Amino acid sequence: MDRVDLCVITCQRPRSLRRLLGALQELRVPDDCSVRVVVVDNDADESARSVCREAATWLCWPLHYTTEKRRGIPHARNKALATALPHADFVAFLDDDETPDPLWLTHLWRAQHTHEAAAVTGPALPAFETPPPRWIPESRLFDGPRHETGTRVSVAYTNNVLVATRALEAMPALFDERLALTGSSDSEFFTRFARAGHAIVWCDEARTQEWIPASRARLGWLLRRALRTGSTQTVVEARDAGRTAALRIVAHGLWCIARGVSAALAHLPLDHGAAARGAALAAAGVGRLAGLTGWAYPEYRRIHGA
Repeated sequence: MDRVDLCVITCQRPRSLRRLLGALQELRVPDDCSVRVVVVDNDADESARSVCREAATWLCWPLHYTTEKRRGIPHARNKALATALPHADFVAFLDDDETPDPLWLTHLWRAQHTHEAAAVTGPALPAFETPPPRWIPESRLFDGPRHETGTRVSVAYTNNVLVATRALEAMPALFDERLALTGSSDSEFFTRFARAGHAIVWCDEARTQEWIPASRARLGWLLRRALRTGSTQTVVEARDAGRTAALRIVAHGLWCIARGVSAALAHLPLDHGAAARGAALAAAGVGRLAGLTGWAYPEYRRIHGA
């Protein structure tokens, strides 16, 4: 029987965590697969402890609660792996602002066995907690990638992934704790994971919903996210890069700015969604350039949602 530890990182979002744990109660898995839920509380005040204590009385899966007092997502992710690796054959990750479809884990597990992949990932579909302005969904800025099931991809994210522990144990380093508050430690890790020869396969049936609070369904947040993503991408790329790579980053950043500003201005009068996409591309270009100085936006100093 395959043992799966389903890991959730949480920080000061008790309502979101309750929603996720309620959805896990509906999870259906194959008979030859056992599940344990691991919650890592990244809040020094342990705000998730009472939620987990209550959920343990009704949740159909065993629940293991632990804490990581050092603030930062990669610290908590590494704590989750330290907890899971000695126990499980596979580690699955979900974010605390998500809910999975009932057959989510079944689809991931079956795709892993069908394709013998080191990791399987799937789509996180946006769901808005309050109705957003019409241009928000039209912008598609919250839409993630989609692929045909079985497609080999070069990156995964911890909002929807199943990973074989044997592949994790083969990695010389796990989540980069230098990216504590900037985000992107999952994409940085899984990029290295794929480059090390571990196959990551897409499973389009393994769907989750990502619940977006009103504080994120705004142009300002979307632009800051694009700025952060651009800068963090550069910081990671530039660590071991030479002059040629730096010139490539500058060229890409300038292209993003020029293309994005042009698109934003062209679409602004009639198509606010397309204009927002252009503005986000320009912001990502600014982030690419700013990252060359080592600057990164600390997005995760603030908690969105509850």
